[in-house]
Amino acid sequence: MNELLYKLYFLLPRKFRKSITKLILKREGGQMYSPTIRRIYKKQYRITIGYGTYGGCFNAANVPADVSFGNYCSIAQTIKIFRANHPKGTFTSHPLLYNPAAGHVKTYLLPKPPLEVGHDVWIGEGTTILPNVSTIGNGAMIGAASVVTKNVEPYTIVAGNPAKKIGVRFDAETIAELEKTQWWLLSKTALIEKIDELNKITKGSIPTK
Repeated sequence: MNELLYKLYFLLPRKFRKSITKLILKREGGQMYSPTIRRIYKKQYRITIGYGTYGGCFNAANVPADVSFGNYCSIAQTIKIFRANHPKGTFTSHPLLYNPAAGHVKTYLLPKPPLEVGHDVWIGEGTTILPNVSTIGNGAMIGAASVVTKNVEPYTIVAGNPAKKIGVRFDAETIAELEKTQWWLLSKTALIEKIDELNKITKGSIPTK
């Protein structure tokens, strides 16, 4: 049935896509876990979205092609990702020189480098990620309304405009031990069984009261 819905998404007129998407999500456990929705985004938009990841990564209006998100990421709905700047060295920075939509060139001429977002990354509301950024490491956290102008190291917390390092989540020894587990490769069910074990590594837990 899910394979049929995947095919119908592309075969039927666009007006049916919203309804098909809702049906797929209902059948497959929602946005966080649906494999079919991820296949659709990969084919239609060239956006790769990992297992357990949710939020603004599914907003193709703000996320361009060739951006990949790892597993278990939390992505705010209002992020914006840019993969090209207006040219500085030409007589004008106007899109007439590089964008076919402006009515001169036949193909888009500016390079658009890919962006790789690691596993367990949190990106806050209103964050803007600029073209110079090529990687955001595992476990990184980006504060709301940040403007990210350079790569973000694993488990680093950044915020501001331009975004600057304001902390790290764990010490080097804890990070190494956590990375060794590769917990982000686990299914939801398997991960739930490992929660206590993983919390012992980081010495952290969610308060229950």
